[in-house]
Amino acid sequence: MAYNQSRIKMFRRCQRQYSFRYDTAGQFGLDPTKEMIPKKKKVQLYRGTWLHELIAAQMQDWAGIEHEEWQAVHERYEEEFDSLFEEERDELGDLPNDVLRLFTAYLKFWKEDTDRYSVAMDDDDPLIEFVVEESLRKWGIDQPFKGRIDLVVEDNELGGLWIWDHKSVGRIPSDDERMMSPQNAMYVWALRRAGYDVRGFVYNYMRTKTPVIPRVLKNGTLSMARRMDTDYYTYVQAIKDLHGSRWKEYAKAIYREKLLELRDRDRLWFFRQAIPVEPFKVKQALHEFLITVRDIERRNMKEPPRSYFYNCRWGCQYHELCVALYAGLDIDEMVKHDFTFEGERYTEPEPDLMKD
Repeated sequence: MAYNQSRIKMFRRCQRQYSFRYDTAGQFGLDPTKEMIPKKKKVQLYRGTWLHELIAAQMQDWAGIEHEEWQAVHERYEEEFDSLFEEERDELGDLPNDVLRLFTAYLKFWKEDTDRYSVAMDDDDPLIEFVVEESLRKWGIDQPFKGRIDLVVEDNELGGLWIWDHKSVGRIPSDDERMMSPQNAMYVWALRRAGYDVRGFVYNYMRTKTPVIPRVLKNGTLSMARRMDTDYYTYVQAIKDLHGSRWKEYAKAIYREKLLELRDRDRLWFFRQAIPVEPFKVKQALHEFLITVRDIERRNMKEPPRSYFYNCRWGCQYHELCVALYAGLDIDEMVKHDFTFEGERYTEPEPDLMKD
């Protein structure tokens, strides 16, 4: 089984969580390289996967290659959503509409960015959704490093190639979190080893909390409350829905001040930043990566220690198993009922641990 950034991050967060994911298959007499995955997706995963597929279709369109249109992708996911049990749909909420609102706003916000970036090509193949693999045998480690790259772009302003990584999050992280992330350095290291002139990493964030649709007041106009957690595009659409063909008149006469206030608030939902990755940062990230790999190879597989945090309840897919095991219960039936075992996974986003 290859070492990827998700494995490293999970081991550093909690060795018990790591053991559930990567060691359970072997304990059940199954192929030990298989990972234990919950059958039921958390809403963060469901939404993140849906949005990721829409953006993947948009990237293929950007590259000018034959692909499934994003509208068709959305319809396919809608059909899958409609096939769920009523209780599952209730738990997920109005997910089809929420995802559509977020994605169409995303397209509007970045519609001019294609002038700055272009999809990088390797011969005639666009560098979209591919796995990079680099050997670690130089450091005495048999298994390689693997990482899945969303996209590589050419930056027409800064020059060179840049790894583009889309992240669906509950809130936009701070600058420190982007600067300190080991993921960007390791991905840059792998592509540089593969011969690509990679200068850095582009974070492409989308906040997954959908903007609030303003409520209609008794006087027949929309609420203009200052603390409303909404964006410009959502508010304009609400004006159109309420006032029909005369929406522009109302926008100028009644809602002008509110629209000006909201003009730049969409940056609370969408944020993109290019982070150059210098050689000293790559060296440090690789050093820490190798230390963790060696810790993994020396881990206690029978009694791995757990780390408990306030966000375990919603941030860990194995929380209920962990609680049951800590209480001295037999978890075999829970594993058989609630989990499945699959091969190496690189495309599914992790649950977002950051709450609004």
